[in-house]
Amino acid sequence: MKNRKFLSMFMAVMMVVMLLAGCTSQTANPAPAQQPAEPAQQPAETPKADKILKFGSTGFGGLFNPIMSDNTYDTYVADIIFEKLVTNNAEGEMIPVLADWTISEDKLTYTFTLKDGIKFSDGSDLTTEDVAFTYKTIAHPDYNGPRAYAVSSMVGYEEFHSGASDTFEGIKIIDDKTISFTFGEGLAAPANIESFIYGIMPSDYYAFENWEDFLALNEKPIGSGIMVFDSWEPKQFIKLMKNTNYWDSANGAKIDGVLLSEVPDESIISALQTNQLDFAQIPSSAENLQAAEALSNISIANFLGNGYTFMCFNTIRPQLSDVRVRQALMYALDRESFIEAQYGEGLASVGMAPISPSSWAFPDASELNDYKFDMDKAAQLMDEAGWTMGTDGFRYKDGEKFHVTWLVYTDSSWPGTLSGMAADTWKQLGVELEIELMDFDTVASRTMDAAPGEKDFDIYTMGFSLNIDPDPTGALFDDDAYVAGGFNASGYKNAEAMALVKAGKAEFDTAKRAEIYKEWAKMMNYEIPHVIIAYRKEIWGINNRVKGMDLGTFRTWDQCLKNITLE
Repeated sequence: MKNRKFLSMFMAVMMVVMLLAGCTSQTANPAPAQQPAEPAQQPAETPKADKILKFGSTGFGGLFNPIMSDNTYDTYVADIIFEKLVTNNAEGEMIPVLADWTISEDKLTYTFTLKDGIKFSDGSDLTTEDVAFTYKTIAHPDYNGPRAYAVSSMVGYEEFHSGASDTFEGIKIIDDKTISFTFGEGLAAPANIESFIYGIMPSDYYAFENWEDFLALNEKPIGSGIMVFDSWEPKQFIKLMKNTNYWDSANGAKIDGVLLSEVPDESIISALQTNQLDFAQIPSSAENLQAAEALSNISIANFLGNGYTFMCFNTIRPQLSDVRVRQALMYALDRESFIEAQYGEGLASVGMAPISPSSWAFPDASELNDYKFDMDKAAQLMDEAGWTMGTDGFRYKDGEKFHVTWLVYTDSSWPGTLSGMAADTWKQLGVELEIELMDFDTVASRTMDAAPGEKDFDIYTMGFSLNIDPDPTGALFDDDAYVAGGFNASGYKNAEAMALVKAGKAEFDTAKRAEIYKEWAKMMNYEIPHVIIAYRKEIWGINNRVKGMDLGTFRTWDQCLKNITLE
C-alpha cells in the first residue's frame, strides 16, 4: 500500500471527525460547459454519520474515471460510481453486471444484451450508445490511459485510432439494448472477456470536442452505480453518497455513503482502534498483524493478494541494457532479509514469476531462479559484462563509472527499506547508487506516465495488482504498453516473449495455456526487465459494526458494497 503524505494521528482523527460533520469542498455532478445538466436528486432525509462507511488509505489522485484511473485507489472510486458490463465473483469467475452475453461459434464476437431499466444517477437511460461511446473513447487517437489493450485487438481499431476512419468496425450497435464487439481474425482468447470490466460512461455528459474537455471531468464523475460523487478535497478525503435514483432499487446501497479519507500507514491501526475508521488495509508486517489481532473492536481478513511488488529497470539506459548487469544487481540484493525485515514470517515470499501464486498458471518454483543473495556471483556477472572494479571501489567500463538512480516514493515504507539495503550491498559490488526521494505521483510522472523518450529514471519500485486471467497483455511485460500512460516503462522488447504471450492468450485449453505461460515466465525470470520483488499477503481490519464485507484474493471491498450494512 502506498501513501502520499505523513500526518500525525491527531490530524488523521480530527480530519475524519470534521468530515463527518459535513465539511466538503466540491459539489457532485457539475455539468460540462457545452450542456447543462440537472444535479443528482438529493436524499429525502439527511444522511446520518453512523450510516457512513469510513475507509482510510492514501494515494487518491483524482482520476475518477473508469478508463483513465491508473492506481488501485482511484479505481476503487470509479468502480463504485460506474458499473461494468461484467465483473468477477469471489472464485474469479466472470458474471454479468449490466448485461448478459453470448459468444459466437468462432469465439471472436461477444454480443451483450443490457438489462431492463438501467439509468445513470442523473436519471438518463443507459443504452448501447453509452457502451459504444465508452469503448470508442478508449480507442480515440488522443487516448493516454492504461486501457488501450481492451480494444486494440478488435476489428478496425488501427483505422479508428489513427483517425483514418470515423467508424470502429468491431463495435456494432444492434439496438438500444444489444451491442456486439468483434476481435480480429486469429485473436480469439479466453481473456477477451476481461476487456469488458470497465465502467460505462454517459455519452451525453462525457461528450467532447477535444481531449482536454474529456479529462476535465475526471474529478466530476457521473455513472450508474450505487453511489454518486459528492466531494473531494485533494490529499484529504473523497465523499460518496447513496444514489437515490439507483435503477435496481432492490439491490441498491444499504448505507448512506462512503467516506474515503487519506490516513497514513502508521496511523491506520490507531484509527481503527478508536473507531475513526470502519475498515482499512493494514500495512503487512508481523508486528502490525499482532497489534491488530489484539483489538477487540475489529475482525481481521488475511489473504494472499492478487499482485506483487516489483522493480523496473530502464533497459534503454546503456548500463542496464545487459541482462548480466540486471542479474548481478539482483544477486546483490538480499530479498529474503528484506522480506523478514519489512513483513515478517508468513506474510510475504520472494517473487520469481510475473504471475500470481494464486493463479492456475503459476509455474513450478523449482524451475525458476530466485536470485538468492550471492555477492560472488554478482561480481562475476559484472566482470563478464565488462564492468571492472576500479581503485576507488567503483566499477568502470570504457572510462564510465557505473552509476544508477533509484526513484523511491516515501509514501510507503517498503521502497525505502529495499533501496536502503541495496545502497549497502550494491556499494560493495562497486555500484554507485543515487536514491531520489519523492512522492508517488512524481515517480509515476517520470516513469509510466511519461512518453517513451521522456521516461526519466534508471530504477523504480511499485506494487501492481493483476487481473484474474494470467494474460499479461496491457501490463508490465507487454511491449505494446511501452507508451505514455502505459504500465510498461522498462523499454524492454522481446519478440519471442510476445509470441508466447499471444499464443497463451489465444489458447482455450487451460493445461496448454499453463505450459505456454510457464515458458514465458521462465524467460522473464531470466531477462528481468521487471523484477518481481515479493508476493504479499494483505491484512484488512474491519470494525465489528460492519456486516457483509467478505474480502478475498479475488474479491475487493468495493465489490462487497451492495451487501454491506452498518450496526
